[in-house]
Amino acid sequence: MNRRVLIGALFLIIGAVLTLDNLDIFDFHLPGYLFRWHTFLVVIGIFIATVREKLGVGITLIIVGGIFLLNDMADYYGWDFDFRDIFRLWPLVFVAVGASLILKRTSHNRDYEKKNIDGSHDLDYVDELAVFGGAERMVTSKQFKGGKLTSIFGGTDLNLMNADLNHGTNVLDVFILFGGCDIRVPSDMNVKVKVTAIFGGFSDERKMIADNEANNGKELIVQGLVLFGGGSVK
Repeated sequence: MNRRVLIGALFLIIGAVLTLDNLDIFDFHLPGYLFRWHTFLVVIGIFIATVREKLGVGITLIIVGGIFLLNDMADYYGWDFDFRDIFRLWPLVFVAVGASLILKRTSHNRDYEKKNIDGSHDLDYVDELAVFGGAERMVTSKQFKGGKLTSIFGGTDLNLMNADLNHGTNVLDVFILFGGCDIRVPSDMNVKVKVTAIFGGFSDERKMIADNEANNGKELIVQGLVLFGGGSVK
């Protein structure tokens, strides 16, 4: 069965159960810790890891939310548990991020092999990584097809002012963790921003958007996830 269907069914069941409980039709005696912010973080992590297929990011959210969830569960059920011991597991965040980067690289290699078969050029794609530093990239391709931008405790600057899009839908995937990302585009480039931001933001700051018939049938979708960071399209 499709993962989206499974996740959708799960949300339907949860929503129905909570609604019946609120209407006093059934009394499920749901514990209070299920209605805290960290439970929401775990749910978002499961969604991102399964539906969005971003395993590293999803696991990171599950770990962070799970730490606080476990502490509340210990208080509720009277477990012999010291919350401070959980913080010894904080390096697992780096494990999750590392796994995400490896999976991203593996996926990129498969895409690269496919592009070579199709006769595309690597200059039509970007794959920039900024970790504890900065990365700048200027693209001049007239058939830009998207790629990946990753900023972890760093910043990425992508300049598409002298570039043009390939016909059809082109996807640029961004992942920002305690970092930033700026994407500069021509005023007549058809750009749509579909970035999910958690404890951060990603905005479209273009002051002018011009029409150009030559760009009909071309679009750039900027999508991805921002955690404790920020980004913009300018």
